[in-house]
Amino acid sequence: MKLRTTMIYRLLAIWMAVLLLGSLLVIPAGASPTVGTEQQEPGATQTVNVTVKGKPLKQRGIQGEEGVLVPLELIHKGLKLPVKYDANNKAYTIRRQNVTVQLQPGEGGAKATVNGSTQIFPYEWKEIGGKPYVSVKVLTDHLGYTSQWNAATKTLDLVPHRMNDIKVSTVSIIKSIPEATINVQYPQVSGLRNKAAEKRINTLLKSKADTFVENALKEAKASQPSPNGSKYEYLGNYTVTYNRDGMLSILEQTYAYTGGAHGNSVREGFNFRLSDGKLVPLDELLRANPQYRNIVDPSIKKQFEQTEGYFGNFTTIGPNPSYYLKDNGVVIFFQLYEYVPYVNGFAEFYFPFTELLPAGANPFDFKV
Repeated sequence: MKLRTTMIYRLLAIWMAVLLLGSLLVIPAGASPTVGTEQQEPGATQTVNVTVKGKPLKQRGIQGEEGVLVPLELIHKGLKLPVKYDANNKAYTIRRQNVTVQLQPGEGGAKATVNGSTQIFPYEWKEIGGKPYVSVKVLTDHLGYTSQWNAATKTLDLVPHRMNDIKVSTVSIIKSIPEATINVQYPQVSGLRNKAAEKRINTLLKSKADTFVENALKEAKASQPSPNGSKYEYLGNYTVTYNRDGMLSILEQTYAYTGGAHGNSVREGFNFRLSDGKLVPLDELLRANPQYRNIVDPSIKKQFEQTEGYFGNFTTIGPNPSYYLKDNGVVIFFQLYEYVPYVNGFAEFYFPFTELLPAGANPFDFKV
């Protein structure tokens, strides 16, 4: 189990810049480096061996500030993924199956857009000897790879997984009224064999977005002017965290600023079974171990107690915990202010299936 917190102040600054202003500052080839877009001479950083399912690649990665960075050359030549550069937009595009990732190097790193969805955090980016490097998290977050780090040999092993043969597209709702600005992105899926399941998924996701926008408009018109005279701002975004094994996991996040010191964000995880389009509660996913809370609850409690500012009072994740799928396990998360201060962000706890289920149990082997 691992506790992760999302630093909310950094999140809001980046997200608002991306969605409200349209884009981050991009760096032309040969321009002076900025924060997160460093240019270094070869040999200035620690190199990392990279393998694919144990097979060494010719290209090597480097150790970055937030993990391993891999050269785009490795992604293209080593992993055989199409990588293209758009000189007009100063952006790189990487594709695998039905997923397209666009990377725009700029201040603070490389802004990522995945199938039209603007991602909240940029990815670490460096240029060394004229070659661009990006965080390996681009591969593990969006392109169906998992990774394993061997500290003894300084080797990162990548494992490609076959993603579901579906497409996730982005729909945007953009509204501007005197009282507020609204910019919401939400997903829609296509390519499912079961069209009834496809419709069920899309209807739910569209309904969630429409309801958020409707409530935002009502709140803005009824509550303005704000305490400090600022225009209200409402944002919505999503990330596909898992897209294989017949499951589609989506993490949605909304943000509302209605005056005051800062706004507030809310997260919701949607874990769809593609065979019928139904949401899968965590109890059903981990049905092979009905007593999984005996593992999860004390682990989370211990981590909370080691966290500065913890409010106390955590006892259990409850009957229907919020979660999303990630890598080879699940991430259980809590809302802002639920157990830790706002500045700590969202508390997230990752549990691999190997910790929660009996050996050989397959959480995705549903009897539908």
